Amino acid sequence: MSEETLEQEKVGFVYQSLQRNNKQIRSDRAEALGEDLETPARRACEDLYSDLRKATRDRAAMYDFSPANTQSLVLAKDVDGRAVWKDDMTKSLEIRDLEIKFEIAVARYKELYGKDFNGVG
Repeated sequence: MSEETLEQEKVGFVYQSLQRNNKQIRSDRAEALGEDLETPARRACEDLYSDLRKATRDRAAMYDFSPANTQSLVLAKDVDGRAVWKDDMTKSLEIRDLEIKFEIAVARYKELYGKDFNGVG
């Protein structure tokens, strides 16, 4: 075999991998590691965002006193104002806790990965 033919056979992944220099190897490892670290952080932000939206919708739904059908009415005596207030406060505290966690998660995501979190990603 000629030297040129030998060189042409050494273009596969294994040969290319063996010929990479230290800078290329470090760059590839850094990219892979960065992606592996960023993915769970992005997903955690997405989960917090989703939980926050759901909790906000749930709190709004608590005040849906519309009748179950056109033949029924919700009577004032059937509504326990204290229970509604207690549930509202519980849900509001849950929402505030999620807002704080989300704010911190998004700020850390930007600080660590240099990207803005733009909602569901």
